[in-house]
Amino acid sequence: MSSSISVPGYSDSNRVPGFYFALDGSKANTATTTRRVLLIGQQLSTGVATAGVATLSGGQSDAIAKYGAGSQLARMVAAYRQIDTSGEVWCLPVADPTGGKPATGTFTITGTATASGTLPLYVEDQLVQVGVTSGDTAAVVASNAATALAAIAALPVSATSSSGAVTLTAKNNGATGNDISLDVALLGQMGAQSVPAGLTVTIASMAGGTGTPDTLASILSGLGNRVYDLFVHPYTDTGSLTAFKSLFDNTTGRWSPMEQLYGHGISAIRGTYGQVTAAGLTLNDPHTTIMPISDSPSSPLVWAAQIGACIAVSMRDNPALPVTGYALTVLPPTDAGRFGRDEQNSLLYDGLSTYTVDDSGTVLIQRLITTYQTNASGLPDDSYLGIETLMTASICLPDMRNYLAAQVGGYILLDDAAKIPAGSKATTAKLIGKLCAARYRYQATQLWVQNADAFAANIVCQNAGGGEVKLLMPYDFANQLWVIAGNAQFMKS
Repeated sequence: MSSSISVPGYSDSNRVPGFYFALDGSKANTATTTRRVLLIGQQLSTGVATAGVATLSGGQSDAIAKYGAGSQLARMVAAYRQIDTSGEVWCLPVADPTGGKPATGTFTITGTATASGTLPLYVEDQLVQVGVTSGDTAAVVASNAATALAAIAALPVSATSSSGAVTLTAKNNGATGNDISLDVALLGQMGAQSVPAGLTVTIASMAGGTGTPDTLASILSGLGNRVYDLFVHPYTDTGSLTAFKSLFDNTTGRWSPMEQLYGHGISAIRGTYGQVTAAGLTLNDPHTTIMPISDSPSSPLVWAAQIGACIAVSMRDNPALPVTGYALTVLPPTDAGRFGRDEQNSLLYDGLSTYTVDDSGTVLIQRLITTYQTNASGLPDDSYLGIETLMTASICLPDMRNYLAAQVGGYILLDDAAKIPAGSKATTAKLIGKLCAARYRYQATQLWVQNADAFAANIVCQNAGGGEVKLLMPYDFANQLWVIAGNAQFMKS
C-alpha cells in the first residue's frame, strides 16, 4: 500500500524494523531578513578600496584606511555611527568624476593682532582653533591657520597659505564640494568666540567644484542581488538622481516583481527655501527621500548619513513607526534660515522632507516623505507619500514570499476542486490564498498591517495554468499618527 506522506531520506523499500524519524524545519522557519544600509560616496584618489565594489564596513578607522581621511565615504561612516552603532553597514566607494574640478574657498586675514587670543575658524561644523599672539601679522596668522587646518585629517579640505590668505581645496573633486561651508566665530559671544582684536577675516565660500560621478549608473547596475534597505548618498544632481530612480524602478528595477530587492535612497540638499522648492518640483521618485538643510554649517552628506541611521534604527524596531522626533548631531541652520510652519507644509507638498529645531538648538526629524508627487497621468498622487509605507512594504512582501516558499515551495499545483490526501506535497490556488491570509494575520500582530478580516475576504487567487498562481492581495498598511486636531470649546459660568 502506498502512502501520500513523504519522509525525507527514508526509503519506502526498507524492511528492517525500527523507528525512522526525519527532521523537517520547513514549517518552523522564524528567521528574519537582515537589514542592511549601503553608504555611497567618493573616496580619495589615494584610497585603496576598489571603486564600485561594496564591502562590509569595519567602522570609522577602517573607512579612513580604505577611502582616505576626509573623503566623503569616511565622513559618512563617522556620521552614521554617531546614531546607529550596531546596524549592518556596507560601503560603496565611488571614484571622483573624470575631469572633475575641486571646489576652493579662502579665509583672507588682514591687519595685525593687537591682543593675544584664539581665531575660531570653521570648516563645516568642525572648529579649528588658531592661536594668535599680539603683534602677529596677517601672514603669520594665515600660516598658522593653514598648519592647524592640515593637522585635522578628517577635514574635507586641504589648506595652504600665502600673504594672509588661506586657500582651502576640497579633497574630493566634483560639484558636491561647493556645499562645504566656511565660517568664523560661528557661535559668537555666547560661545566665547570672536576674532582677536586687530584682525579681520573675510570668507570666500567654496565654489568652482564641477563634475558628477560619471560611473555611478554603471556601478549601481552592477550591485548584484544583495538586499540593501537604504541607499544613503550625497548626490542631488539630475543625472545621479535619475540613476537611482532607474535602480529602484517598480517595473524594471529593484522594486519590480522580477527582482524584489527593494531599497530606498536618502540624500540632503543645501539651499534657500526658494532654491530647494525649485529643486523639489523637478523630482518624482517614490523611492527617494531628500532633506533640505537650508544654511546649516553641517554637510548635506552628514545630514543624509544620520537621517539614514535614524530610519534604520526605527525600521529595526517596527517599519510602520513614524520616523519623527529623532535627534541629529548636526549644527542647526541660522534663525533666519529655518523654515517656518507654512514653509514646512509647502515643502511637504513639493516632495521634500522637514526638520525642526528645539530650544537647545538640537535638530529633530519632523517628517520624512518621498519625492513622489504625481502619477503617470501627471495628476497629484499621495499613494507613496510617507517613507514608512515603503519601509513597511519592503518588510511585508519578503516576509510573505519567504512564508509561502516555506509552506508550499516544491509542491504540486492542482485545481481548486482537487482532493489532496493529508501529508501530500500538493496544494491549490485556493489553499495558497488561505496561507496568504494566515500570514497577513501574523503581519497584523506585528502592527505592520491592519484589517486582516478584510484581507481574507477580498484576496483573489487564480490558477493561471502551467503551474502559475496569480494573487491580488489587498494590503492595508498601518498608518502613522501625525496630527491630533481639536477644538477647545470653552464656557463661562
